[in-house]
Amino acid sequence: MILLIRHGEALHHVQSLTGGWTDSELTEAGKAQFHKLAEILALDFAGQRKPIIYTSDLKRCLTGAGILARALGTEDIRPCLFLREKNNGKAAGLFTRDAKAFYHPPVTGRELDHVNYDGGETRRQFYERTVRGFAALADTEEPVIVVAHKGSIQNILFYWLGLGIDEVAEKQISFDIRPASLTMIGINKWEERTVFLLNDLSYQQGHRKIGIFDLPFVR
Repeated sequence: MILLIRHGEALHHVQSLTGGWTDSELTEAGKAQFHKLAEILALDFAGQRKPIIYTSDLKRCLTGAGILARALGTEDIRPCLFLREKNNGKAAGLFTRDAKAFYHPPVTGRELDHVNYDGGETRRQFYERTVRGFAALADTEEPVIVVAHKGSIQNILFYWLGLGIDEVAEKQISFDIRPASLTMIGINKWEERTVFLLNDLSYQQGHRKIGIFDLPFVR
């Protein structure tokens, strides 16, 4: 069972900064989102094995991972560069208006080998980076929480469902992954790779546990 959690609202969302490798911190609202999620997940994990938390090494994810770890009573937090958002090169840390000087617009928006910003990476490179790292942890028997970004979580879902990046681009496939949303993947009793939750924000409406361990996963 692997929980995929996008970081909460971050400063670049509200200050007109670029995203990507901009190392922005969570806003107070983003921290509150994670405190709420941590409170609910603590109910789910009561009496269960402690999870391993893999996180992007950017601040907005590290902070969220720390909030979760304290609530769940685990110190096993593993920062990973492969979980970072798509590299936006020289645009990282800049206001969007200033980053336009390094921006090279694609023709269709579905190009896989196009670099949007000087010094950045292509969509194909981003997908392959994410998948190489994720594949090494995907078969673990321990509960796993991944705190990452919209793009890296999308890449993990594509890989989990057997979709190569060429097919994703050709068929124009995507997933809506909102800030602080919860997605859960795992193996069902038929040994199928399954998405049990997707972009779930229901925990924000109450104090009841989500019931992730009641879902029909085998591992």
